Amino acid sequence: MTPSSGTIAIHQPDFLPYSGFWFKMATADGFVLAVHDQFQKHGYQRRVRMRDTWVSHQLVGKPALVPIETIEVQPGWQSRLIDAIRGRYLGARHWKDRGVDLLDRIGAADGHTLVEVNVALINLVRGILGITTPLLTTPPPVGSGVDRLIEQVQLVGGTSYLSGLGGAAYMGEDAAQRFAAAGLGLTWSQHQHTTGDSIVTALLDDDDPMATVLRRHRFDSE
Repeated sequence: MTPSSGTIAIHQPDFLPYSGFWFKMATADGFVLAVHDQFQKHGYQRRVRMRDTWVSHQLVGKPALVPIETIEVQPGWQSRLIDAIRGRYLGARHWKDRGVDLLDRIGAADGHTLVEVNVALINLVRGILGITTPLLTTPPPVGSGVDRLIEQVQLVGGTSYLSGLGGAAYMGEDAAQRFAAAGLGLTWSQHQHTTGDSIVTALLDDDDPMATVLRRHRFDSE
């Protein structure tokens, strides 16, 4: 854990997630990887859509109700992922100039646990996109819900929390007041995504993937 300052985003280390994940990383001052969160069997920690079909990690055993960091991925995940991407994106607009390089990077990546594998892929993509926001981790949080988020922001020295728009559904109407009571701000992602597909779709289809990542909602007042 390296102390940060300013706006902090927090997200589980998902599997090659969609553009909104990268928007939060690119626009925050620090990005906490919530490696202590509970594994979700059908969550984005182990699977992601590519070309509107699911691509999933093969896991060791049938884990349930355990922290993400304890999950193991079956060996050979690199070749399985390479085959999945090639099968879906061969012939994509930027396959020749980006696709082969992406597969080479995946083939050279390492990791055994689900966290190690996903973080390796996150670092790979952030390097391609040119995102330099520090990736942070915290000790296992004590609180839950909003208290858990406040705790993690404070642990890394942040002054505000950047939430995805979906956060409003589980943080409650008093979230801003609770952050303010802790001396922290609360802001909301303005990302406008065009697909829920993996970032791989933007990397191989879009002329400027980072422009896709940074696309913002246009509000009536603008």
